[in-house]
Amino acid sequence: MSQWLLGVALLLPLQVLRAEDGDAQNLLLRMSTAIRSLNYQGTFVYERDGQIDALRLFHEGGGEGERERLVSMNGPRSEVLRDGNSVTCHQAGAASVVFPSQSGARLLPLVPDTHGPKFATFYALRVVGDERVAGYDARVVDVLPRDSYRYGYRLWLDRGTSMLLRSAVVDGASRALEQFMFVALDIGAKPMESDLAFSTGLGPLSAPDEIGLDAPPRWRATDLPPGFGFLRGQRPALGPTQAEHHTYTDGVANVSVYVEPRDPTLPALPDRVSSRGVLSIYSRSSGAWTITALGDVPRATVQRIAQSMQAAPPGPAARAP
Repeated sequence: MSQWLLGVALLLPLQVLRAEDGDAQNLLLRMSTAIRSLNYQGTFVYERDGQIDALRLFHEGGGEGERERLVSMNGPRSEVLRDGNSVTCHQAGAASVVFPSQSGARLLPLVPDTHGPKFATFYALRVVGDERVAGYDARVVDVLPRDSYRYGYRLWLDRGTSMLLRSAVVDGASRALEQFMFVALDIGAKPMESDLAFSTGLGPLSAPDEIGLDAPPRWRATDLPPGFGFLRGQRPALGPTQAEHHTYTDGVANVSVYVEPRDPTLPALPDRVSSRGVLSIYSRSSGAWTITALGDVPRATVQRIAQSMQAAPPGPAARAP
């Protein structure tokens, strides 16, 4: 399935928030509730790196009993099903994979978590106008980063329910790097049981490619960008046991760091950095290791994290920061 999954990057002190920012905060609080609790089904288009995909989403609200299914409408058939605390992914020609659901997981893309304890420190909010999306009148809210280590969002919310109708991620020059938009949406329509079940003949289940670390991480980031912290560590279920995958987050943006043994028969590669739409990638060699950082963040963020990765000293200091 295609990868998922506005504003200007401004350095704004907290005290200059306008009165309407409280309205924006209330709108985003209602948005989070609506996405989880409402019944809805619809079709949206997703644009990333010059490619456009059409997807069908079915959602049954209900807190812990929340269920949803996402189906690709073009290209190879792909489906994702979330039921309670598990997410199952299937792509035509491959085995289905079941993952434990992370807290706050959802199948609707480009939904920033705006209620974390660090959010107000690193992002500001603005209500910027009114538009119409998928037949609904919408309020438009900008989520603005306060520095150059993260991107901004522009969100279109239904006036009646605050359901998210459209979302775009922008860089510091206000260019949309990635976006989705409902083209048809029925808010309040409860999916049928058949809408929330995989299609037949999708193949056997397979184990996830990664599992949690069974010891303190061997590596750590020593110079994280402001607001970012260690979220979790994993390692390949199969393959080199020394390899590690760390996730760092500021509560909205996530960065993955892969530390893997380098083939000693090959020369060390120079540092490399690249971007594709929202995704930035930075890779470097460090002795017998290759370190790669990637995430939906500006290049400066993945570069700073990758360059700061060091082997953790033995003992308690080896634990995650």
